[in-house]
Amino acid sequence: MKSVALTGATGFIGRHVLELLLKRRFKVRALVRGIDQIGTGPDLTPIVGRLNQPDALNALVEGVDCLVHLAGATGGLDYADFARVNVAGVCSLLDACGQSSSSVRFIHLSSLAAREPDLSDYSASKRAGEECLTGSELNWVVLRPPAVYGPDDPALAPLWRALAKGWLIRTGPAQARFSLLHVRDLASGIVELVKDPAPSLGRVLELHDGRRGGYGWGDLKDIAQAALGKPIRELAIPSSALKTLGLYNLAVARLTGRRPPPLVPGKVRELVHHDWVCDNSQIPGRREWRPSMTLATALAQLPGWRDLG
Repeated sequence: MKSVALTGATGFIGRHVLELLLKRRFKVRALVRGIDQIGTGPDLTPIVGRLNQPDALNALVEGVDCLVHLAGATGGLDYADFARVNVAGVCSLLDACGQSSSSVRFIHLSSLAAREPDLSDYSASKRAGEECLTGSELNWVVLRPPAVYGPDDPALAPLWRALAKGWLIRTGPAQARFSLLHVRDLASGIVELVKDPAPSLGRVLELHDGRRGGYGWGDLKDIAQAALGKPIRELAIPSSALKTLGLYNLAVARLTGRRPPPLVPGKVRELVHHDWVCDNSQIPGRREWRPSMTLATALAQLPGWRDLG
């Protein structure tokens, strides 16, 4: 039985990964901020601490076979805000792995945004975090998923609810294409790498739902129209409006000292980027993992659509 150290266990993706790891009878140590954030069990041990606390990280990774690092910062005022987690967090975990008495395999969940580090502070921090790991001597694999969605994801819920009401809210250029990945397929891919990561060690891998060439906005409209049985109307949000709102959100956050909402100028640049298509062909010898859900098969489970049933 393999033992796994896990960060980000209480997040959207982490909850699914933790559930599957326990279902497959791995022994899991999960880094949490408070003991009440997570349950306990014979195969689950919570480690209370944060990514900037060496003692907690040493306890997390000591003696484990594999480290799955999911925790990340998705919001911030500037690069420093993102880097405290997305860069320094990776470096701190590397230090802890270096002090461990065992040989720890490091599986790092990055983002497809790291492919374009000049777009935003977030994407730059994700690339820098990758470079901390890829420059190390550990056995590592970096995963770059595209937009990850699922029934319990709050980020894309407004898009699915609008589609269920007959509206496609387009926030990117008409010609843009993008890949998608259901959270359960991402979780199963991560667990397969935990089981037998050797074929992919030392690689940066992209994952998607198996749809070659990804999706366009027209594809989303066609899929929703087929499911609803009626036409979908399209509402395009001008990039100028998105940029103005992003600047406003950032200015208010700086004035009030509050955490900014997701839509800031960097996120706008990511939204209007034309190419977020992944390539699954980079995954060598991965017969055990096949994505099982496309948007067409998952749509009925998403927010707004469940109510239609």
